[in-house]
Amino acid sequence: MLFNAGLLVLSCLTASVSGFPPSHLTQAGSGTDVVLSCSLVEEGGGFGAMGAGGGLFTRTPATLVLRDLPVSPDVSPETLTPYIPPATPDPEDIIIEAKVTSPEIPEADSLLHADCNEQEVTCEISRYFPRGTEGTGLAYFIGSVQLEGGGISMTLVLQTLPPVGEDEQPAVSPLLQNKLELPLSQSGTLLTEVAFVVFSRSQSVSAPLGGDVLLDCGFKQQEPFPARAMGLEWRLQHRGSGRRILELKAEETEEEPIVHVDRNGSSVNPVVAVEEGNVSLSLEELRVIDEGTYICTVSTALFQAQQVMQLYITQPPRVSLSVDTVLFRAGLPQKVSCHCERYYPLDVQVEWMYLPPSEKEPISLTQNASHSSHRQYSDGTFSLSSHLMLQPSSMPPGTVVTCLVSHPSLSAPISVNLTVSKPEPTGRPYWMMLGVAIATLLFLYIVLR
Repeated sequence: MLFNAGLLVLSCLTASVSGFPPSHLTQAGSGTDVVLSCSLVEEGGGFGAMGAGGGLFTRTPATLVLRDLPVSPDVSPETLTPYIPPATPDPEDIIIEAKVTSPEIPEADSLLHADCNEQEVTCEISRYFPRGTEGTGLAYFIGSVQLEGGGISMTLVLQTLPPVGEDEQPAVSPLLQNKLELPLSQSGTLLTEVAFVVFSRSQSVSAPLGGDVLLDCGFKQQEPFPARAMGLEWRLQHRGSGRRILELKAEETEEEPIVHVDRNGSSVNPVVAVEEGNVSLSLEELRVIDEGTYICTVSTALFQAQQVMQLYITQPPRVSLSVDTVLFRAGLPQKVSCHCERYYPLDVQVEWMYLPPSEKEPISLTQNASHSSHRQYSDGTFSLSSHLMLQPSSMPPGTVVTCLVSHPSLSAPISVNLTVSKPEPTGRPYWMMLGVAIATLLFLYIVLR
């Protein structure tokens, strides 16, 4: 689903994304409202209810209105217009208003500028049943909001609020939402507030083999909750298997959190985790086996939510040629090799080109090359060699032959060159023969005196 209609900061004017009107920004007190087009995801009733993703789920169009998001001071109020609910409330519509003044959503500006940056926002909402909330009369939802192509990703726990009348006092609403069977406000929206949020500002990270990385994850919760009571688990999923990386437990009765480390070199700052909600994971001396999907799960007394991020390990290839120069002997072809060593991931591309002295543009030789199979080392890195037979008929002296290697870890391809040298004369040089003759005459002169 995409960032929904409404309006834009003035600089974007009437731009739209994938057929949707511009982003809906609206000034609300000290903050801004954002309207998202979402899907209400529910379990289906059998195979006939399979959703688009192939699972036993149904998806119903819904709208999520995030209220009072903090806005950057450089955004002029004149560029924002108020969100206006439908003139006639419709019990079929699912419009969820979520007040987010406390806890605040971090990096909210990235949502405000999504349309300007031509980024899509995905949004899914499901019913949620936290433990210990039975009999409270409250309903809960869990929402996933992600900014595609980088940026904020968050999981929100929404808690319903009672409808209020014109005097802002609780009121009994005669209008129920048909699917959810929950009372709506006078404007036909379901009033909620954000009670808990787990977020990440980087959904995908690349890091070098042997280096260090910090995987961003944090949480915020609405007061009053026990400030110290929380749990944290980091897990790694890769190729169908999973393992725990680190676990942290903090209790009101304990002076310090308890941390269990399963992967050496991984750490979370327990004080910052408990006091500031920063549960980012630090990994040292990265190996190929550290690559995969990391799941950050945070739990409190009532709620649990998680964030998912990808870690990619990279190692650029070391590239070398078997020779620096080529000297054709007796007009015979010569084999040269380009070696790519210790790279990760597997995707590497080798191209061959040559540039004769008389030409201005290089000519491809890749179609004439052969490649060895990939060789894998104990650390998970790979090596490969590309071989090419050079023909003297098409390689005059001064020709430059280039091996060009591309790899995901490289911002630009690596190129290594060799040069074709002039062939040596087949006979002895004149000066050498003259020297031999002079030496012979001197020897005879001395012997015959």
